Amino acid sequence: MPLSTRVTGSLRHGPVQGFQVGYSRLPWPRPIPVWTYYVDGLLIDTGSRQMQREVLTHYASYPIAQIALTHFHEDHAANAAALARQHGCPVYCGPETARLIEQPYHLLPYEHYWFGPIDPCSAKVGVTVLPTFPAPLQTEHHRFTPIPTLGHSDDHFVLLEPDKGWLFSGDFYVGNLRVFRRGENIYQQIEAAQQVLTLPFDTLFCGHRPTLTKGKSAVQRKLDYLQRIVDQSLTGNKQGLSEAAIVRSLGMREDWFMRAFTSNDVAVTYLVRSALTDGPV
Repeated sequence: MPLSTRVTGSLRHGPVQGFQVGYSRLPWPRPIPVWTYYVDGLLIDTGSRQMQREVLTHYASYPIAQIALTHFHEDHAANAAALARQHGCPVYCGPETARLIEQPYHLLPYEHYWFGPIDPCSAKVGVTVLPTFPAPLQTEHHRFTPIPTLGHSDDHFVLLEPDKGWLFSGDFYVGNLRVFRRGENIYQQIEAAQQVLTLPFDTLFCGHRPTLTKGKSAVQRKLDYLQRIVDQSLTGNKQGLSEAAIVRSLGMREDWFMRAFTSNDVAVTYLVRSALTDGPV
């Protein structure tokens, strides 16, 4: 009997259809599912390599004419090449994303456990990758504006459909996370949230936590949360508090299991460390 766990789910919001996939090699730690979204011939993000069979089976009958990637991470970009070949369609992304998905990149053990490596995605494997988003990215009935939103990764974009008030946000939002990955920048995330709040949207098609109504309010809450972490971290630092003491002052505690499981790549402390060592944008 296999010990691995596979998760699938679906949603529908108007013409937008979401398909969720998640995987873990063991029953615990449990999967971290990710959403892919289809609307009007456009597929936004492609799920993880560990769930490629489910993704290809689900989308086999869909008339996908274009694929768009919000960023290069292995739970969003892994199946772009397989889906592009399945449907004979191009892949749109930012220039840094295009460079990063040309070949598999190094993954830590926990990333293999949950997601698996990407399939190479470039002309070398018969896939048309267009390394600049058109502005707008058009389908038959919709126009999507690509907007860079740094902080989670250096290549991250969101896609806005202003007439419908839809924001396809990749990993820009994800809620009020109590951990950071190594290298995430809290100040860039604050700037991205401030920029996003000026946009006309209500529905937030998040890669991990879709918010189908009052999406702008959710982003405002995240901005307030991040700003509170910065303010209290800077105040605590002036008072001579250690990073660990600042974490405690925020009502948080380090997740030592997660830190060990991710080979020190994910930690509560990194939220505070970014506030103290990264500068305002």
